[in-house]
Amino acid sequence: MKQWIKAASLSLVILSSSMYAHAAEAAQKVGYVATGQAMAQLAKRYNVAEKLRGEFKDRIDELRGIESRMKTKVDKMKRDGELMSSSDRTKLQREMASLESNYKLKAKALQEDQRRRGAEEEQKLVQKIRKAIQDVAKREGYDIILDANAVLHASPKDDLSSKVIS
Repeated sequence: MKQWIKAASLSLVILSSSMYAHAAEAAQKVGYVATGQAMAQLAKRYNVAEKLRGEFKDRIDELRGIESRMKTKVDKMKRDGELMSSSDRTKLQREMASLESNYKLKAKALQEDQRRRGAEEEQKLVQKIRKAIQDVAKREGYDIILDANAVLHASPKDDLSSKVIS
């Protein structure tokens, strides 16, 4: 019986030591990146907002012109509406309605185009960040890189954000 206990305990020691060896082999190098911060800094570096403003400047100016014409017509209606003939008042109201519908149509198209272009630029930044993360991981031997928002606690030495941004 004693030999059986000795054999069982010896096999248990061997089994547990091999499990620890496998666990040590399975240890992986894990890092994290603050992707939101990286996106903001890269967007600032590449002047994405300024680029988009420049791209849509003419259309925004056109909308401002329509707004100005609408305001002029509204002021004219308030100032001279009671003195105008019925046909002149109707003509002015139709012009105002036409300007308003034109404004709404162009404003909606502009908003949609700005949203689409913003998403395209964001996707370009995401691809740049993804490539930078892969390059840093490969260069420094990281097995896993997580988003900083998914990490509850980690050592600051595993923060790769500055390396990804640079």
